[in-house]
Amino acid sequence: MSSPTKPNLRPCKDELRRNQVLDAAAECFRREGFHGSSTATICQVAGISPAGLYRYFSSKEAMVEAIAEREESDMAELLRRMEQDLDGGNLATRLTRRTQEMVERNSAPESIGLMLELAAEAARNPAVAKILRRTDLAVKKRFLDMARRIGLPDGLDESTLVKRMDMIAALFSGLALRSMVDLQRDRAAVVNMTNQQVRLLIGSTP
Repeated sequence: MSSPTKPNLRPCKDELRRNQVLDAAAECFRREGFHGSSTATICQVAGISPAGLYRYFSSKEAMVEAIAEREESDMAELLRRMEQDLDGGNLATRLTRRTQEMVERNSAPESIGLMLELAAEAARNPAVAKILRRTDLAVKKRFLDMARRIGLPDGLDESTLVKRMDMIAALFSGLALRSMVDLQRDRAAVVNMTNQQVRLLIGSTP
């Protein structure tokens, strides 16, 4: 009788190691900036050799792409939970139930620092700008697909809805910037006022 085949654990270990490298890169970008983060420093933080690092990522731009993909995955999960929300409701109602989560996410110093650094790099690095634009478009597509399944707000066509969601996204980005200088802000009040803007833009009753 042949011996039982042992499960192949390598893919799981590889994925864990890849995420460790990616976390190290994100920490370095946030702390030292994109240009100030050498691959040697990233290797040191990740506890990996240069050869090991290049097994997962061919360049710092490739690390940025993976960070953006992870953000896209996080947003996809948020949209999935909105769509499957057992309390139901229209698009704006479902979104307002996630506002506090988004405010907290956009108030975390580690998230803000990384977001600002990648945005700054995109302004001077076409490759990074292209990555961030591609991620933004992918998230918009996911959102619009979800909105179609839930039902578009009354009186809004798809093009107008996307423009208004851009304004909501800009609002959350602005909140992230404000959290850098207003450390004592009333988050409950911020959530309430944000929800008012969401209802105004995409239409809902509380």
